[in-house]
Amino acid sequence: MSVKRYVALLWMALFLVLSVTPTAVQAHAGLMGSQPKDNEVLQANPGQISMRFTEVLEPDLVAIHLYNWKGEEVQLEAPTLQPGDASQVNAKLPDLPEGTYTAIVSVVSEDGHPVEERLMFSIGQKSASVVDPTAKKSDSSYLIVYRYLTQGILLLGGGLYLLAWRGERYGLPSFGKLLGIMRQIGWGLAIIGLVFLWFLYDESLAAVSLTDALWQGSWSVLMQSSFAMMLLVSLGLLILLAIPGMVSGWYVILWLALLCTQAFGGHAWGISPVWLSLLLRVLHVLTVSLWMGALFYLLLTYRQAERGNEGFKAFFLRTVAVASLLAVLTGIAMLGIQTNVIAIFQSSLTWSYLFYVKVSAVCVMLVIAFWQTKHWRQKNVLRPLLLRWEVAIGIVAILAGMWMSQTQYPTTVDSSTIDSVTSVIHQHQH
Repeated sequence: MSVKRYVALLWMALFLVLSVTPTAVQAHAGLMGSQPKDNEVLQANPGQISMRFTEVLEPDLVAIHLYNWKGEEVQLEAPTLQPGDASQVNAKLPDLPEGTYTAIVSVVSEDGHPVEERLMFSIGQKSASVVDPTAKKSDSSYLIVYRYLTQGILLLGGGLYLLAWRGERYGLPSFGKLLGIMRQIGWGLAIIGLVFLWFLYDESLAAVSLTDALWQGSWSVLMQSSFAMMLLVSLGLLILLAIPGMVSGWYVILWLALLCTQAFGGHAWGISPVWLSLLLRVLHVLTVSLWMGALFYLLLTYRQAERGNEGFKAFFLRTVAVASLLAVLTGIAMLGIQTNVIAIFQSSLTWSYLFYVKVSAVCVMLVIAFWQTKHWRQKNVLRPLLLRWEVAIGIVAILAGMWMSQTQYPTTVDSSTIDSVTSVIHQHQH
């Protein structure tokens, strides 16, 4: 693929993002409506609390805690999902004296994300003072940091391995020779990171202990969390990678499986159609890994690759061109079925700002890649400083993408939709 054609296709892909429209708009378990409504003053005990979310919930991973105006917890029966509508959760209320109450609902949506919502209502009249109940939700910033470090090692390591595996055909160093002892260190860090991620994620769940479920062999509970299953499968694949002396194809297959597994722990499960969402996310993860792995591999071997190795040059440029193009196109396609540009620009959510960072980083990477490729083709010389900048900016883009997968993204749900949802909840109750 020529440089001009490659750049033209990338510009076309970036242009398409401005005209893409959603085919299905959802977000991971955002609250759409409730009965009673937030801050509503009721004349009598409503008998139950009902909350409806933007997507299907997992029955064993839902918890509702109710607190009175003194901050004391009121014991409730276990919440249940509405028959025929698993996006609605109900909890029966006991006899309650007049005053203000706060309900904290903790759910895990289909994509494995823990979400906490609050609902305040009063019976008879509002209390003169209301004690804010202790928040049950853990700090998610640690989860994001450890996920970035762990999955960053896996994505970079997988892409680097695949490039080194092919690079050996052109006389370049193998994965083991290239990294030496760092290969074992990276493997150990990935194992430790997955274990830390498991316990941090488990701590963020209010309804169930996944660690207890794992020890008890309760796979029906574990399989309700796609994020937990992603961690377990990743850990198993890493252990298999440590088996020495296998044929090279064994390790290639395991690395590909490990990379694909990372696509199953994000928003993909909560977006319809699920099969398309998962396919796009798998392709996106693979191509991003290959793109970044190729850049890092070239940075480590540029002295051997820049001169007199036309075969590797042609292979490398072709690989990076295809990987970067597919990464951009799959990213645009995911955006199209997840939300739309208008919702992003109108939103003040963290997700939107991270989106701006990711798009800006990718654009800068493409500009650097253009100048680097042009210089390499014409003068057979690589600029290591540009390579370092491209790798560093790529790391920023990966961080933004992983952070986006852990946060709520903007939707086009409007007030009329919320009113209709509340009406449906009211009809279910009567």
